[in-house]
Amino acid sequence: MFQSFDFFYNLRWQDLVDVALLSIIIYQIFMMLKGTRTIQILMGILFVGIAFYVVEFLNLNGITWVLQNVISSIVIVIVVLFQSEIKNALAQMGIKTAFYDSKKEKSTNILENIFSVCEHFSKMGIGALIVLEKEMGLGQFYTGATKLDAEFSPQLLVSLFNPQSPLHDGAVVINRAGKISYAGCILPISTEMDFSKDLGTRHRAALGLSKESDAVTLVVSEETKEISIAWNGELMYRQSASTLKTKLEEIFLKN
Repeated sequence: MFQSFDFFYNLRWQDLVDVALLSIIIYQIFMMLKGTRTIQILMGILFVGIAFYVVEFLNLNGITWVLQNVISSIVIVIVVLFQSEIKNALAQMGIKTAFYDSKKEKSTNILENIFSVCEHFSKMGIGALIVLEKEMGLGQFYTGATKLDAEFSPQLLVSLFNPQSPLHDGAVVINRAGKISYAGCILPISTEMDFSKDLGTRHRAALGLSKESDAVTLVVSEETKEISIAWNGELMYRQSASTLKTKLEEIFLKN
């Protein structure tokens, strides 16, 4: 009992701040990784750590040696496995995008216009791939693309994806300043094996980008005329227009 009193007596205010900050950091990390494959990988690493203490306790020297070498290089393993997540986390420390607005009027207006264009494409059976840049820059995907740096307008967006337009292939990027920055961008293709046969190259490209950046990609399929959203390593498809619009606003106005 007296030891407990000594512990609280020796507790400094710096210790309380330390614990509070660590709690916030750990909570934010878990929220960032929630629903991603990273949680499964972290569980695997945790399992390796527990297994090491078990085999060491049982005096299994051979397995102990193997696990000890694995754990000694765990930092390198984490950097290799989580390089995309680490890159995203560092990028999120930057400034907010033009889609964020103190009054949220400009943000909502741009998002509504973009989604309205996607609904137009859906009705007309026109395929489209529209990337909304967030905190991370997308410079590595601009090679071979056409720089526009034009003020956003629904009319310009429609004209870019006109099947007769020379820029209708590839993705159009709307940067964090709210401008249509590039057209004809080639995005990384996802190689997931369990990809639905109903989804084509545009969906694979959108999902691929979502795993390498924090950008949000809107996809309109010319075959199914459905609108999809790819973000944070996930693809939302076969959803109602109202559900997708709500999700889009949540991503930009609440994250």
